[in-house]
Amino acid sequence: MITITPNASLTELKSLIHKENLKEERVEVVLSNLLALRDEQNARFCIPFDDVIVTIEAAIRLLQT
Repeated sequence: MITITPNASLTELKSLIHKENLKEERVEVVLSNLLALRDEQNARFCIPFDDVIVTIEAAIRLLQT
C-alpha cells in the first residue's frame, strides 16, 4: 500500500509507484511459477506441499510490505 504525504514530491511519488510495481511483479512471478509446476495430464501439482506453502507465504509477505 502506498502512503502519500500531502507535500510529497514528484520524485518521491515515482519512487513509491516503482516499488509497488516491483512487488506486484514479484508476486506475479511467484504465482506463475506455481502454475508452471502443474501436471496437466493428471490435473495436479507435482511439487512438495511445503514448497507450495513457502511460496504462498512469500507472496503474502510481498503484498504486505
